[in-house]
Amino acid sequence: MAGRGTNGRHGLRGHAGRTAALARLLHKECIQLLESYRNSESLPSSPVAGDYLVSTPPLVPQLSDAEKISILHAALKECLRLLEDVITREDAEFSDEDSEYRRKRKTVRDRLGHLLASTEQLLVDGQKFEAEVKEELDGQAASGSFGLKMWIVRVLQDLVHWTGQTSDTLRSLPAEMVKAPKTMSRRTRRGAGKIRK
Repeated sequence: MAGRGTNGRHGLRGHAGRTAALARLLHKECIQLLESYRNSESLPSSPVAGDYLVSTPPLVPQLSDAEKISILHAALKECLRLLEDVITREDAEFSDEDSEYRRKRKTVRDRLGHLLASTEQLLVDGQKFEAEVKEELDGQAASGSFGLKMWIVRVLQDLVHWTGQTSDTLRSLPAEMVKAPKTMSRRTRRGAGKIRK
């Protein structure tokens, strides 16, 4: 039995390492996707002003590693939903021509789905945080073509940000995090799922 427990810890530690490598690769691909979109639309390279679209409870040092992973998983889930909204809108309004941007977009979407599945295996039962999106695609309809493009840039900026946060967090995990997870305090449980304004 002891051998099985040790192998289980080693297996989870190995999975956490592979997930960190996947997040690091995806982060680089998201940067490339953002650059590709700006080039294809002749947009300036400076970031679009404003807060990130996806909002979560702050990743404060007092949180456990498991809680941080849960928050990041929720953020990545919303990022995937936003990216799928972007793909649906672009495919409906523009010709279905093959391009470097569209190839990178598909790669990012698929890899983000894999990262979500991978981080889900690191979640601890009973720990669930929620993320929210401040501005949905529907709200950009009155902004015209340029407003839509700026919203797409903001979605891609979110992808860069949250995959980077995930990569940094997973890379900094201590080996001990694969042992028995900490129990959430009553105060933390009450705060789970709430978004700080």
